Amino acid sequence: MKQTSLPFIRTMLTICLVGIIVLSCKKDEPFYQVDAFEMEIHHNVNKYRRSQGLSDLVFFHDLFVESRQQSSDWMNSGNYQQGLDERLDKIVDNWQPVNLDVLLSTINSKDTIAARIVVEGWIQDSISQRIITDDHIQSGPGIAVDGNGKVYITHFFMKIHD
Repeated sequence: MKQTSLPFIRTMLTICLVGIIVLSCKKDEPFYQVDAFEMEIHHNVNKYRRSQGLSDLVFFHDLFVESRQQSSDWMNSGNYQQGLDERLDKIVDNWQPVNLDVLLSTINSKDTIAARIVVEGWIQDSISQRIITDDHIQSGPGIAVDGNGKVYITHFFMKIHD
């Protein structure tokens, strides 16, 4: 009988360990999976940025999760500021030094046209437009939808300083 080598056993154990980690990853839970509407918002923001000669923002999953949690808190409390300061502090603490901005909106639909309407509304507002065209490099929109189909949208924008 042939003896199994120690490097082979280590390799197999490493593969098993990585497999366990991947299978237990939170991103597989529905809350952590990006919705098509969220990606459409991100796409429309980048489309506008490109039209202004700016680079695309990188979709940052951590910001998406925080945005989705903020939208959920807003939906459940009826107050868009519910938990916002704590959430902003959490992001800054994890990624400092950082420049962070947020845009908020609601709409009664969750389709491609609605995503475009939301972004166009932000573009029409001078403060929101400045956030979209600022020198951020990452963003993450997140939504929550209530029982009546009202969509609560939070979109964080971030630039990590050197």
